[in-house]
Amino acid sequence: MSRSAESYADALAAQGTSIVDKEGERATFKDLGLHAPMTASFRTAFPNILYPTETQREFIPAILEGKDVLLSDVTGSGKSFGLVIALLNKPRTKAQNADNITSLFIVPHRDLAYQLFHWIQKVLNVSNTPPPLSSVVQVLVRDGGSHLGVGLSTLKEQPPHILIGTPQALVDIHRSDSQALQLSMLSSVVVDEVDYLVETVPRKDPQKSFYKTTKKAEQKIQAHPGVTRQLLDIIFARRKELNERRRDEPGLFQQRRRANILDGPMRRLGTPQLILSSATLRTHLKNYLFDESGWLDKDNVLKVAGNKVKRNGRLSSASHQNDDGAKATQHSVILVSEHGIRNISGAILPVEESSEGEGSGQRVSPEAVFALQDDGDVDGKVSENYSTTRSPFNPNALEAIATAFAVDVPSVALLVLPASSPLQRAVHELRELGINAYGLDLHSGTAGRSHLLSGGEAVSENPTLLVSTLATTRGLDLPELTHVFMLGIPEGPKVNGRSVDAYVHIAGRVGRFGRGGKVITVLEDDEKDEKEVGSEGSKMKRILGRLEITPVRFEPFE
Repeated sequence: MSRSAESYADALAAQGTSIVDKEGERATFKDLGLHAPMTASFRTAFPNILYPTETQREFIPAILEGKDVLLSDVTGSGKSFGLVIALLNKPRTKAQNADNITSLFIVPHRDLAYQLFHWIQKVLNVSNTPPPLSSVVQVLVRDGGSHLGVGLSTLKEQPPHILIGTPQALVDIHRSDSQALQLSMLSSVVVDEVDYLVETVPRKDPQKSFYKTTKKAEQKIQAHPGVTRQLLDIIFARRKELNERRRDEPGLFQQRRRANILDGPMRRLGTPQLILSSATLRTHLKNYLFDESGWLDKDNVLKVAGNKVKRNGRLSSASHQNDDGAKATQHSVILVSEHGIRNISGAILPVEESSEGEGSGQRVSPEAVFALQDDGDVDGKVSENYSTTRSPFNPNALEAIATAFAVDVPSVALLVLPASSPLQRAVHELRELGINAYGLDLHSGTAGRSHLLSGGEAVSENPTLLVSTLATTRGLDLPELTHVFMLGIPEGPKVNGRSVDAYVHIAGRVGRFGRGGKVITVLEDDEKDEKEVGSEGSKMKRILGRLEITPVRFEPFE
């Protein structure tokens, strides 16, 4: 049954549910079915966003119609922003004349939660008579236990239209008060970065040597399914029961129900629509979602994959522009050692880019975007401790990043560290090298949040390097970034599907909204032949090869 369900979802997508361009005109957000006042507010809040992307034209109408949606498109295609717009336009759910939570938006980390929150805040701020912010949107993240104190009391006193939260915080709330999340009244549930929040493993041939390793990984997930799975199992418990009963259902019954000849009981369950989104949805995850999870309404689900043939060029091309007119992202790999810095072998010369139009738009000040403050403790009390302990970072790698940043970054860049790296230690050591470095945090300040998705003030004379890890980088829209630095093999040291996906998500922080950018991976040079299996260079070439990316020389190190 599951294969036919996925085929049915593909067929719906092939029928073309998106709003097409009018003759001689581009489709507008109003054409997608959005309310006129909301459209006006969001156009005022984000004047640079004139038309919906192709992907948004497909999934926004589907969400407004109540369909389940499996959304996969490249980074920078407007997935998260489009989801926010769609949810704001959903009718408010009520019970006994009291407002209920309409939509639950599940995200992997705090910074993404507050990015969505500030987008909504900006839309409300330009409305003629804005409602109280807490009645429209609230955020629940683990933050020193405040989510179980002030967060829970505010939620119960004023349920918001949209509740944004991390899985751990939401499960904490549910365990503390099972009625607080109003799960039975929800209209929509969104899981952003679903491939990160719902772990699955590829299905392997039993004859292969690594089959036992895969089975152990499956058993580990079954024993410890993760909080997102637990939460979705609770919300969609009745769907899971019905989907299990339908597992051996004859195909004729499926066809008649989907043709509305039979009124399927799924519609009468009252469960919310489910929207699952990510830039990377691997086959084994899609198989789990359709075959095993039981969460989807298989009679009413739409798969939106975007025009990946067209958009992937933006990731893989080293040329100046892609066919759609957007500037290309350039990918470089540099290897560092005690003896020097070099580009990876096989890297090609960069194409000279025209400077025409550069600087014509406003650039955002880092201080305006991130409300940066001088973290005196990093250079004061903590520095004394750092000076007496061994650094976990290769000094040659940090010096290479500092040099590349100094000679090539005009305004704002991002450095992504391995997951277990001490972020503040990296910030401290980069500052010791003269770099204006800060830990990425979209919650500590409030000034300038409106610039997260639009222009801003003039560029700062002192460019800023934001430092983060992969876990706190996924999904963020920081369109003024021009460079992303990556320290080490993403999700290393081994190379697998997770490594490739991690690279896609990190690299996707630049090249957004049609702008170009540079992705620079910094590796320790083990001085092995890059053709030798296991060398750092060969690992990185495998990742780029799977993505059909040709590395470009980073010229300052030639």
